[in-house]
Formats: sequence, C-alpha cells, structure tokens
Amino acid sequence: MKRLKFTKSKCIGCQLCAQVCSATHEGMYIPSKARIGIETYYDKGTSLKYKDSFCTLCGICAKNCPLDAITAGDKIEVNMDICNGCGVCATKCPKKVIKIFDEKAHICDTCNGDPMCVKVCPQGALRFE
Repeated sequence: MKRLKFTKSKCIGCQLCAQVCSATHEGMYIPSKARIGIETYYDKGTSLKYKDSFCTLCGICAKNCPLDAITAGDKIEVNMDICNGCGVCATKCPKKVIKIFDEKAHICDTCNGDPMCVKVCPQGALRFE
C-alpha cells in the first residue's frame, strides 16, 4: 500500500502542499482546511524544526467511527451522507490530522492515489510510495 512520506531535510517550509490541498478539495486557498500540513518553526531561536501532519492510513478513524461513515484501505474515505461530524474519529486519530468543519470529518484521501501535494512540492520533500 502506498503512503505519503516526508523528508524533513528537504522541506523549505513553503506551505505549497497545504495550499494545493485546500484548493483541490475546497476550491479555495485556505490552508486551515487542508488535509496536510507541514509546519516549520524555530526551536528557541536556534534550529529549524518541523511538525508534519498527514494521514498515515492507519485506519484507527474507521475502526472508531460510530456510524461506519469511514472506510480504510488504500485510501481513507468518508461517506459525507452518513458522517455527522461527531468528532470521534478526530479524537482517536493518533496523528490528529482529521479536521471537522461544515459538520463533517475531512481526511486525506491521497487525491485518489495521485496526491497533488507531492506534485507541487518543489524540493521533493513529499513522496507517495
């Protein structure tokens, strides 16, 4: 099964991954609604640190959804007709990457196996393998 992979040493913190994710899924450039996030910050002003936030396809969200609105396999899918935005999946997610907005759960679906974030990463810090 292919998964997103991140190489910190290649990342320049440009946020293009979050920009293209929100544009692809929401039709707007709103990184707070992106299903991926790579944050950069300076630890006590000395060295650049990274906090990566993306789905690893562990399936814990699907196992814990009380409505069975989430399925996990080669990708994570949320049935928006069933999801009521209760947030149980977001609470149980070990990487805290599930976002609840518009009363629905939003999770990376790897753009159906062709992730846009990987395509736009100028440094090749994101891979799908």
